[in-house]
Amino acid sequence: MKTLAMVIASVFNTIAFGTAYAHGDHASEHGGIMGRGDDAIVVEFVMEKGTINLYVHDEAGKPLATKNVTGTLTVIAPQRPAQEVKLVRAGDDKFTAPGLVPAPGDRLKARITLPSGEELESVGLFAR
Repeated sequence: MKTLAMVIASVFNTIAFGTAYAHGDHASEHGGIMGRGDDAIVVEFVMEKGTINLYVHDEAGKPLATKNVTGTLTVIAPQRPAQEVKLVRAGDDKFTAPGLVPAPGDRLKARITLPSGEELESVGLFAR
């Protein structure tokens, strides 16, 4: 009887207090802001040495090959006009957005175009 009570208590504890992730929630790998949007890609927005970099992975968390992939990054600011730049390939799963300097509270919107022509979006809120 005590064993059954312990098992039930353990299951309840896991359900009630365990960390739950919804489909599409991923942890930051580079200390950046995780984007929300299309489930087919995971975008992490990272400010490194004054430049916004985007690390792009597929839904399973595997790096997305950036060869033949294009995109833009738009900074949408509350009291300023939006700024948009073309993403520049900076590695196997990395893009850079030269010339954009967001302020805290600005929205970052990445639009990625895959070699198939499919367009995907991811949005994050810049916090630092």
